[in-house]
Amino acid sequence: MATPKVLVTGFPVFSNYSNNISELIVKQLSIDGIDGVELETEILSVDEAGSDKVASRLRNGDIYDAILHLGLAAKRQKISLERFGKNQFRMNENDNSGRIVKSGEIIEGGMDRLETTASIHVFDEEFDDDDIICWSEDAGGYVCNETIYRTLNEIIELGLSNSNGRTLPAIFIHLPPEESLELNIQINVVKRIVNCLVHRPYMHVVGALLFNSNQEILACRRPIGDAWEGWWEFPGGKVEGLESDFEALRREIIEELGLIILKGELIAKTIHEYNDRIVNLRIFNCGIINPNEVNHTEHDEIRWLSINELMSVKWLPADLPIIQEWQSQGFPSSS
Repeated sequence: MATPKVLVTGFPVFSNYSNNISELIVKQLSIDGIDGVELETEILSVDEAGSDKVASRLRNGDIYDAILHLGLAAKRQKISLERFGKNQFRMNENDNSGRIVKSGEIIEGGMDRLETTASIHVFDEEFDDDDIICWSEDAGGYVCNETIYRTLNEIIELGLSNSNGRTLPAIFIHLPPEESLELNIQINVVKRIVNCLVHRPYMHVVGALLFNSNQEILACRRPIGDAWEGWWEFPGGKVEGLESDFEALRREIIEELGLIILKGELIAKTIHEYNDRIVNLRIFNCGIINPNEVNHTEHDEIRWLSINELMSVKWLPADLPIIQEWQSQGFPSSS
């Protein structure tokens, strides 16, 4: 398989700032490289030409497996993953060419906003426990927002894909100044972000089969804002570090349902390949619980389903083969 080619961009100094951490990181990456990646770096000018440079390259046929834009957010304390680019100028100071546009569309007649083409779910899984990283839904109204909007618009207009056949992933990351978060820490995060963009992670996931006294099983719905919002799944989650399957399941059920499970017998397993990740799912039969003790905190709805109701909800693709087998052959014993 060919080495994935990734373009990482940053910006030079602008306004009254003495440096731009995105420029520092891009220059360091150009020296260090990133293992397993063919890295191309670029410092974009802080003006209209710079905002359109990557979009122009795409129009001219340049090919990448991922695009990562970096920029300074001087007033932020965390690394911000920008979920959207907005078709709107809100400049409150001149760019480096002297241009200032306080209102209006970036691309006339374009969509109001465009969502990152990077996998939100993979980023959620990778950075779930990192309190220095967060999602943002406002990339501002300056050149940073203009850049990611133009890039995303070009990807969508041209229908661009990477070598894996996925829509070409592109995202903008706002970085806090070095005084707020050390340079080396931010460099390491950027490297992890690049890996998320081009490599499908292999995730070891555990789920709990929980019964009530009526021989119904518990199903949980992913909440609004989740990459798979509205889809249903077994309660559970990813195995972390050196955890055993049961240790991970016990932790996840406490976090998600407020329950302490005492047993778990492996009764089903499957491997499912999503476009952005590979999931090794194992389901453990944890027996009968008291529904009144359930306090769900991470899902927006839960349901108890009988064997005849299993297909009344939309199960995640990894869970579905197990559900279909039980529908035809019956549930495992709850005892």
